[in-house]
Amino acid sequence: MNQDLRLPQNNKEGLLYGVIICSITAFLMTTVNTYLQIRIVNTDLLISILKLFPLFFIVAMLLENFLISHFSRKMVTKYMDASDSFNAYILFSVLFTVLGMSFCMTFIGDFIGHGFVMEEGLLSRFFSAWPRNFYSAFY
Repeated sequence: MNQDLRLPQNNKEGLLYGVIICSITAFLMTTVNTYLQIRIVNTDLLISILKLFPLFFIVAMLLENFLISHFSRKMVTKYMDASDSFNAYILFSVLFTVLGMSFCMTFIGDFIGHGFVMEEGLLSRFFSAWPRNFYSAFY
């Protein structure tokens, strides 16, 4: 597929686009998941979100740039044909990126939220949280 003018044209634009999307997503997902753990809106919740946001932003940027973008590109080239439309390309790219990021960040978020320990119930919490995180990130 040829480069489209609606996509970032160089590395600087790509980085800016990535930072904007990652910031918005990391902030919203940190807020939602922290609220669902605490269940009360107060200053402690806001302080927790402000403390956790930089960590999750950095993890999300590194994951997206070094792992998920490659996964997404491979999946898009596997399922897309050169004759497919720009909209189909974008849809599949977003779908595979959100799928990979929601999967990884749900696991990492649970791991960070429970003090970097592998404990019993990790998989059950993951499978209850991942669909919600995927839905939230995709829409």
